[in-house]
Amino acid sequence: MTKKGIIILLIILLLLAFTLPMLADEGQKEEKPAHYGALSLLPPVLAISLAIITKEVLSSLIIGIMSGALILTGGNIWEAFKKAMETIINTAGDPSWNFRVLLFTALLGSLVGMVSRANGPQAFGKWAEKHIKSRSVALFITWCLGVLIFMDDYFNCMTVGTALRPVTDRFKVSRAKLSFIIDSTAAPVCTLVPISTWVAYVASLLVPLFDQFKLNLNPYTVYVQMIPYDFYPWLIVLMVLMTSFTDLEYGPMARSEYRALAGLGLWDTSIMKNPPGDEFENLEKSQKGSAIDMVAPLLGLIAIIILCMAYSGGFFDGKAGFFTAVMNSDSATALVWGASLTLLLTAVFYSVRGVVRLKDSMEAVIQGAKSMMVALFILSLAWTIGSICKEVGTGIYVSSIMSETFPAWAVPFTIFVLSAFIAFSTGTSWGTWAIMIPIVVPLAVAMKIDLLPVIAAVLSGGVFGDHCSPISDTTIMSSTGGACPHIEHVNTQLPYALTAAISSAVGFLIVGFYKNPFIVWVITVALFFGVVYVMHKLFGEARYAKEIEKIKNA
Repeated sequence: MTKKGIIILLIILLLLAFTLPMLADEGQKEEKPAHYGALSLLPPVLAISLAIITKEVLSSLIIGIMSGALILTGGNIWEAFKKAMETIINTAGDPSWNFRVLLFTALLGSLVGMVSRANGPQAFGKWAEKHIKSRSVALFITWCLGVLIFMDDYFNCMTVGTALRPVTDRFKVSRAKLSFIIDSTAAPVCTLVPISTWVAYVASLLVPLFDQFKLNLNPYTVYVQMIPYDFYPWLIVLMVLMTSFTDLEYGPMARSEYRALAGLGLWDTSIMKNPPGDEFENLEKSQKGSAIDMVAPLLGLIAIIILCMAYSGGFFDGKAGFFTAVMNSDSATALVWGASLTLLLTAVFYSVRGVVRLKDSMEAVIQGAKSMMVALFILSLAWTIGSICKEVGTGIYVSSIMSETFPAWAVPFTIFVLSAFIAFSTGTSWGTWAIMIPIVVPLAVAMKIDLLPVIAAVLSGGVFGDHCSPISDTTIMSSTGGACPHIEHVNTQLPYALTAAISSAVGFLIVGFYKNPFIVWVITVALFFGVVYVMHKLFGEARYAKEIEKIKNA
């Protein structure tokens, strides 16, 4: 961290220590308030702002957590510290989900370490040299793999980068661009393909509401019918294709891409010398490795995890069909089972082939797990600040100030903006949906408006936050999977995400007046492409090409 960043953090801590006791007293007029007014916005806004200003995520998250803990404890610093520690322990150690995600992340790191020890990525890269002939094809194949792994966003984030980073590195694709592709084909694709665990989660939120208001609707059918209105995921997925086959880059991403193409580095070394994922450069590698030593473990991981999902969903017990079982599976448990089995089978596979001895595989497992430590810390803190935001009532407060009476035509637009703000501030789509869906369904019923664009607005807004918030777990895992400094990934992706979000907002505004989803979809996509072209002309090659020349000359 720079001296300027340290000074800013110290000033923030001092201000919090002296001002929050008074502010918190005002916010705690009730014993257990639903929210703390404007103070409810402080933890996420503080964490996000500091992360962007200081380019240091861990300390920014810690300060955001501590600010929320101070609010909850009436400004008592010692009690706030205990509250923060208790929340971290309870959140990261939650056996129902979070702990298993942490375990899966570590196991996947171990698998990456083992594959690297077998020299699989380098061998695959040499194989790809003979079959992938252009940069655009490399980017397109990365996009395709991301789209194909639609079952779970965590699995997507870590697998795509591991598989194709050697190929994209060869064609001088910046790590920021690789992380963007990974992130854009994770959460967004999960909402567009109606056979993922995400659909089951949304359906579980809708069922009690449909029963409550006696709506004779099938939640799965409603979800499928809603997909054309789900503008943001469509646009950000199309953004990847658009920028892969053209040079329409702009903003910080253009700088990262031109720097990589100029041979000046695949990532910003001023932020981080060795980003997560590059820890294996100095690892001793087998001389007998081939492309199959990378392809087989990854394909095996995909197949085994799908089978584990089907198993946990009751397919092998005859309780459900295959796709139904996958949708209803305990995905976090299935991911841990799948990763563990894949590690075991890969070690045996390498040993039988004489590529890596069993002892060396175990050393690589430890090295791989260590490589994920930064991601594990950030994930734990991101979940913690999300929990703190829930306790201080961030989502409830924002909902309350924007849920006053407004015209029917403005409902989808307003809900999208509100959901996007909550998701970006808290870094979670599922948390945003849990807050917003119980609010918007009764609102739509009371105002007698179409449920489909209203639900789509909540999902789109939630995906926006999940996709690009600095404290989102998938954003963190995408930067790790792409071996890109986290802040560089956030800074380069955010302008693209905002372009898609603003275009989506216009789409939801149009839906308020014109109900045909396909016509509105075409108009929104056309508008989006036009905005991307204009942004490229204003903030693209002409600006950053000059900066690259300066770097070269220096």
